[in-house]
Formats: sequence, structure tokens, C-alpha cells
Amino acid sequence: MRLLTLMYSHDDMFQAVKQESSLYSIRQTDQDGNPMFESLVFDEAYLPKFRELFFNAQAQIVPTLSAYQKNIPVKSEYFERRDFSRNRDFICYLNMPDDFLMQMARPIEDYIFNFLKDWIMYKWLETKIPNISATFLANCIGVDGSGGYKSDIKGALEKRTKPIRRWHGYY
Repeated sequence: MRLLTLMYSHDDMFQAVKQESSLYSIRQTDQDGNPMFESLVFDEAYLPKFRELFFNAQAQIVPTLSAYQKNIPVKSEYFERRDFSRNRDFICYLNMPDDFLMQMARPIEDYIFNFLKDWIMYKWLETKIPNISATFLANCIGVDGSGGYKSDIKGALEKRTKPIRRWHGYY
């Protein structure tokens, strides 16, 4: 087995969401034609909300990775959602088979990063502009059974250096 470690830092993810929301909000105006930058940008004033949504995004992606996740024993410690000094980053330890195509590590890392960012944007915009938030949700899980980052992640995790033999055939 090969250990694949992927780390998504709190600060990097926050900067990505802040940039995404800034770029998006520049183009948005309300029905009176006023810019919506102030109400849509996800900045430092919303750090507790970001932490909540970052945990929510992690909860959404972990089941997709669960078949490969390595159980790392940790010593017992307390967990407090409002404590920004601990448990800030999302670290995935994946036990990959020996025949896993290691060139897929970068795409997997990118798909997970984009899933986390878009999920946070989806939850952020869900109450503000519901019809636009659906775009970010579609990026994450796809629409009508097509694509989305979740299916991209699942597909990339299944890439092998040799074909897998199933039911008297190769796939």
C-alpha cells in the first residue's frame, strides 16, 4: 500500500473562497442596479462562518474518500469549533493500492480543493442568491447524474497502472 497525504490548510482555503467570492461579486448588482460586493464577498468578518462551512464541506467529501482513508490513531484531545488555534487544516491520509497510478495524485488534490471551495461558495450563496448557488452545487455533485467533482474524484481514485480484471474481462 502507498500512503497519499493531501493537506488543505485553513488559510489557503479561506483565501481561495475570498478570491472566488470577490471575483463573483464584482459582476453582481441588485434590482436597483447597486453593486452587491459588500454583501456577497466572504471576508475576514465571517471567519466563524467560514470555519463552519469548511467543516461542512469536509463532511461532504469524506464519504467519497472513505474506501481509501487510512485510520490514523490520535491521542485523545478536545475539539472545540470556535477554537481557531487547533484543528484548522483538513488532512487526508489515503491508503492507495500498490498499482495506483501516482500521476493521479495532483488531479485528485485539485478536484478535492475545488470541491471544498465550491461547496463553501454554494452554502454561502444559498441564502443570498439561490439560483446562482445552484451553479456551485452542480460543480460539486453534478446535475442529472453527470459529472461533478465527486465523480471526478471517484474516477481518479480508481486509476491503476494495469487493467483490473473483473468477471473474466479487463476494464
